[in-house]
Amino acid sequence: MSAELVALVQQIAKDKELPLEEVLGAMCDGIRHAYEKQFMRDMGRYQRKRVRPRVVAVLDLENKVLRLALEKTVVENPTNYHLEISLEEARKIDPDAQLGMRVRVDLPLSEFSRAAMQLARQRMQERIREIEQKRVYELYKDKVNTVVVGQVARWDSHGNIYLTLDRAEALLPRREQVPTESFQKGERVRVYIYEIRKPTGSTEPILLVSRTHKELLRKLLEAEVPEIREGVVEIKALVRDPGYRSKVAVASKDPSIDPVGACVGQQSKRINNITQELRGERVDIIEWNPDEAKFIMNALSPAKAETIIMNFDERTATVVVSEDQLSLAIGKQGRNVSLAARLTGWRIDIRTESQLGREVPFAETVTAQIGKEEVSVELNASNAESQMEEDLTAEGEGAVESSVEAEATEGR
Repeated sequence: MSAELVALVQQIAKDKELPLEEVLGAMCDGIRHAYEKQFMRDMGRYQRKRVRPRVVAVLDLENKVLRLALEKTVVENPTNYHLEISLEEARKIDPDAQLGMRVRVDLPLSEFSRAAMQLARQRMQERIREIEQKRVYELYKDKVNTVVVGQVARWDSHGNIYLTLDRAEALLPRREQVPTESFQKGERVRVYIYEIRKPTGSTEPILLVSRTHKELLRKLLEAEVPEIREGVVEIKALVRDPGYRSKVAVASKDPSIDPVGACVGQQSKRINNITQELRGERVDIIEWNPDEAKFIMNALSPAKAETIIMNFDERTATVVVSEDQLSLAIGKQGRNVSLAARLTGWRIDIRTESQLGREVPFAETVTAQIGKEEVSVELNASNAESQMEEDLTAEGEGAVESSVEAEATEGR
């Protein structure tokens, strides 16, 4: 039996990649728990303060011997033979024993019942699980907000996906999964670690990862574009509609470097690699501009805007586009204008010139920002279209979306 236990301890330590000392400690805890259940069942009711027995294990790898023993305190008159031993009995084990010392009394496993041994095994497994969780926490506590590669292991009944990482298991909740993506067992996928929970002894994973988080795109850009990684190109703003489309506003600290070109790469290789990793999600790289009017027009790319009318008090922008640019500005299911509004923080309304002229019922004043100059223009129902063409000629580059309004909202 001793040789079998030695082999078991060694096998567990190898499979779990744990030190032998920690596995032995888990085994001692399991044996102590079983000993309490079988032999100390009635002791607790007579004690004001529960004192637990001390179980120790001594492993001799050379001779493949595992010795389990109870540590007892030497006293003159023992009152609890599970915890104490008389001086006379102690000197039979250790001739040099003295009062107050601790001696080890062999604990034969043959004395344990089958039920007690089952308890010992369960307790040992729990302790090993706790040890693994602590190890995972120490290994990954500094890796929050980073991207790691995981391998799809299994699914649960709620649609959550469990991924195998290096010496750990991560949970990809259903709410953090992209609706357009599907995975096969064993498939490798990049995920963003957004939370790590401290070990609680439960069996749930403590690493939570995401495929929808906007920071996943940021980290992929940093990994793919050296200029961003080195700080020459800065990501000013980023929004995602996971699985469909994203917009990233970038600016360069070096006038000689084109921030959009750096992110796209030669023959679009860099941006294509990111799109491939995101399973076809379209990524629009936008040049950031301190001029909010120009930034809004850039954010509507690839649509081209002709005129933009700004209301700074309400932070709303009406963008005038040609008829052939209207659907492009709005985007499929309104995604282009919605993402542009979130990216810029402005509420954006897309109109054609004919639509804008019909919607001005009486004279009012609006403000148009062209470049850095603000101009107030009077609009009348009778000549709205003609004055718009004469006084608000488009000079900005970029575009906005839709004959519906898009509000800027915060989120991933």
